[in-house]
Amino acid sequence: MAYTIRPLSFAEVLDRAFAVLKDHFWLIVSISAVVYLPWGAMQVFEQLASAPLRVVIAIVSGLALLIAAPVMGVAVATAVAKVYLDQPTTVDEAYRSTGSILAQVLGTYLVSGLLLILAFIALVIPGIYFAICWALLPPVMVIEQRFGMAAMRRSRELVRGVWWRTLGIAAVAAVIAQIPASALNFLWVHIPILGPLLYAATLAVSSTYSAVVLVIYYFDRRCRTEDFDLRLLAEQIRAETGGAAPAVPGTSSIA
Repeated sequence: MAYTIRPLSFAEVLDRAFAVLKDHFWLIVSISAVVYLPWGAMQVFEQLASAPLRVVIAIVSGLALLIAAPVMGVAVATAVAKVYLDQPTTVDEAYRSTGSILAQVLGTYLVSGLLLILAFIALVIPGIYFAICWALLPPVMVIEQRFGMAAMRRSRELVRGVWWRTLGIAAVAAVIAQIPASALNFLWVHIPILGPLLYAATLAVSSTYSAVVLVIYYFDRRCRTEDFDLRLLAEQIRAETGGAAPAVPGTSSIA
């Protein structure tokens, strides 16, 4: 399904994310499930294991999720960016495209994570400020192939002047996703054995909405600050008429 790439209002960003998630539900959620369902299975093993082994399983599963979550986030951003630009993709393609930039992705998250920890330790407010400034890191890494400090600067540049709007969109998206997820998880916690798997499945669904919102918002910011929509339209017209179509500046092959 083709989407009209254009500047969106606050409500339209959230609504467009719902539409993208609904239209490509199994693709996007499956990307998250690849990480969350094995993690949920490890939680089941942790419940059944003896006390000493539980500690080991908890540490291993925690470290595995810590490493896999950034990769999953970038794979989700890749899939959302492609379908939003009317380029079909699969779960396998989303993860394979992430593989070529794995070291850069993990390095970027490591640096930004350490800086955020230091900012929160110094004072909570700077931590919140930079967390919102760097909210667009996944689409920046995927679409523009920028990493490390360059990616953080680029995300902050896109958020400049609309920090409060970005905070509002991120917060509302989180609330929309977490309210039903929390209600379901309250039920799952009382179900032995199967509960952790249901919890993991719920996470696979709820975590994707906020990720989709941020990708849609990334395109909104580029439309507003760089006329991305007009440049993309020009490329499409040139392609349809058989003319040379230079790539939109600041994008990878995705866009």
